Amino acid sequence: MSDDQSARLGLPYLAAGQMQKHVTLNEALTRLDALTQAAVVSRSVAAQPADPPDGTMYILPPSPSGAAWSGLAAGDLVRFEAGGWAAVDRPEGLAVLVLDEAATAAWIDGAWVSIGGAGELDALQDLSLLGVGTTADAVNPFAAKLNKALWTARGTGEGGDGDLRYTLNKSATGNTLSLLFQSGWSGRAELGLVGDDDLTLKVSPDGAAWTEVMVVEAATGAARFAKGAARIETTALTADGGWTPPAWARWIAVTAIGGGGGGGAGMTGWPTTNRFGGGGGGGGGVSQAMLPAAAVAAGLAAVIGTGGAGATAAGGSGADGGDSRLTLGGTTILTARGGKGGAGGSAASGLGGKGGQGDVAGAAGGDSAADAAADPGQAGLAGPGGGGAGGGLTSTAVAHAGGAGGQGASLRTAAAGGAAGAAAVGGAGSASGHPSLSRAGGGGGGGGGSTGSAHKGGVGASHGAGGGGGGTGVSAAGQGGAGAAGVILLTAIG
Repeated sequence: MSDDQSARLGLPYLAAGQMQKHVTLNEALTRLDALTQAAVVSRSVAAQPADPPDGTMYILPPSPSGAAWSGLAAGDLVRFEAGGWAAVDRPEGLAVLVLDEAATAAWIDGAWVSIGGAGELDALQDLSLLGVGTTADAVNPFAAKLNKALWTARGTGEGGDGDLRYTLNKSATGNTLSLLFQSGWSGRAELGLVGDDDLTLKVSPDGAAWTEVMVVEAATGAARFAKGAARIETTALTADGGWTPPAWARWIAVTAIGGGGGGGAGMTGWPTTNRFGGGGGGGGGVSQAMLPAAAVAAGLAAVIGTGGAGATAAGGSGADGGDSRLTLGGTTILTARGGKGGAGGSAASGLGGKGGQGDVAGAAGGDSAADAAADPGQAGLAGPGGGGAGGGLTSTAVAHAGGAGGQGASLRTAAAGGAAGAAAVGGAGSASGHPSLSRAGGGGGGGGGSTGSAHKGGVGASHGAGGGGGGTGVSAAGQGGAGAAGVILLTAIG
């Protein structure tokens, strides 16, 4: 250290008994003015300014030019004062604000090093630890404690291309590269390349037991879901009204079933010839469609086919079942026809009603046979069963049992038809399986013939099943069983 100047900034000392002390003092003050909170106009301007204000400073770039600058070296710190330029000594660690870059540079080991600012982070290269709002350590060399973070692309006007890609890399296939989501420092979800190169998502309720949700194979792009992925909800409409698909739905699967036909009534009177029971009502037809949810987002209107009434007067025919319809904006887009009512019995056979028409026809009801016995209703292959025919009386007063109701089809289990009425009322068809899975119920059984009051036909079960025909009697005829109302099943698929 020199005895006549300070150690770091090189400020000249006043000597004892020195003449013109103001010269030395002013030199020291000028140097302090230059180095205290130092700021330079630029470190990239190579041409010497013509007439800058006093106190103006620059860091010279390579090959500076001008009368005063051309003899100086790149990196020199120069200051203009009292009409002239002078190089200012740079102590180690001197920090200078570079005004035209809004950046800070420090003189370290014989060079100016950027230490931060707009677009300048060179001094933050190859850090061993970085903590933002918290302390980083050897396990987490980068740690941040904050409430919000933003990454945004540099636009074309800023020298970028508008894109932003966040790249994570692992060393080899067998390593793990993942995002771990925690709650209270306990893992709840993990997404990434976990031990291989397939994209895996898994979840945990406690941070210990993990369940795989999804794997996307890197080799094929095929995705598999351990617990399934599609969301499905089925609504069974049993009354007229509107329905709007849920927002998450992509497709709507529709199954419409028409109402079942009612059973015909049997004949009455003492047999001198064969007298026949009523025919069973036909099952409602089945229509199906797959609709894009976006196309029906405004909502659908449903009309549910009513079940046909069973005949009450001797020899009367059962009523037809009503059509089930689905409309969009007033236009019918799907119809399932109701089943026909069974014909009444007389001296001629009571014919079973035909099944309603749809994509799949409903099952026909049973007919009264020529010998006054009764046929069972047909089983529905993909829809409701037909009603069984009512039992008749022969010319020798032999009473016959009614026919059994036809079995209804279901996506879960078959729905049995009603039991035949031997000397009794025909059995009711059984209801279909789970309402959201089934398509039809079983047909009602035919009522048995009788030498007294004849027996009624059984009612059709749920979802368009036909009613059973009434049996023939001497004192009173058996009434036909009622057909079951239709249904529209709407399955939203997301």
